[in-house]
Amino acid sequence: MDDPEKSNNEKPDLLFADLETGRAFRPLSYPVTPELVADYIETVGDQNPLYSEGGAAKAAGLDAPFAPPGLAAIYSRLSYLQDHTMPSGGVLAKQEFEFHGPIPIGERLTVTARVSESYVDKKERKRVNFLIEAKDYNDELVSITRLYAIWPL
Repeated sequence: MDDPEKSNNEKPDLLFADLETGRAFRPLSYPVTPELVADYIETVGDQNPLYSEGGAAKAAGLDAPFAPPGLAAIYSRLSYLQDHTMPSGGVLAKQEFEFHGPIPIGERLTVTARVSESYVDKKERKRVNFLIEAKDYNDELVSITRLYAIWPL
């Protein structure tokens, strides 16, 4: 579905049967806009001046303010749910983040996700593990997310 006007209700659920090991999702283009960063800061209450004040970033040896690392949780999830909705009843079992440097505000990330493992465990729970990589405009890796989920359907 390429129509951004469609609501989540019109997107199909992402089912366990669709999550075979090795499945790759289409790349997500994720703009790290000043508005996005401001909304994130307001929502989580993190007033670190490195995210909003040029002087603080320069004093820390950076060229400009950068995005809060916590945004990785948002773009990671969006990377595999662009064309689907998450069925209710799933559980995020664990997330691991690996950061390779600050992301300047104004950067456009390319985020790729693939299923690194999909299986049914001994308790008959459906397990899905994702490997998600975000790269900057220069194709340099900025983050890796390993997401482990118990899938409902």
